[in-house]
Amino acid sequence: MKNTKPQVPVWFWIIGVISLLWNLMGINAFYSDMTISADALAAMEPAMRGLYENQPMWVKIVFGGAVVLGVVGSIGLLMRKGWASIAFGLSLVCVLLQMSHSFMTNAYEIAGGSAMTMGMVVLAFAAFIALFSRWCNSKGYLN
Repeated sequence: MKNTKPQVPVWFWIIGVISLLWNLMGINAFYSDMTISADALAAMEPAMRGLYENQPMWVKIVFGGAVVLGVVGSIGLLMRKGWASIAFGLSLVCVLLQMSHSFMTNAYEIAGGSAMTMGMVVLAFAAFIALFSRWCNSKGYLN
């Protein structure tokens, strides 16, 4: 059976690799968040420690979902599979849910402007890669 997928430009592969590396860094951040030591918590300012200690389980679940689905989507993108856009779309939903919690609480007020900036970068990348994968699907780069 002959491959009917059109050739993809080099930038497709570059974006795919960047996406995989970005989401692997997200896995690392999630792992660090879930395995934070008691000593590290004790060294935090009380308000910041309160954010960690009082974070609802659903926020941790959607954080993990966002990064795992991002890695799955990245692998799918590099394999040129159409389901990559579904994984990225679900990852974006998880990012939005996680961000909604941060906005509904005083998390950004406590964590500072750099946390909000990073949150916006995460949201922008998740939206970009979800839209990019849908566009790649429409161009026949994925199947």
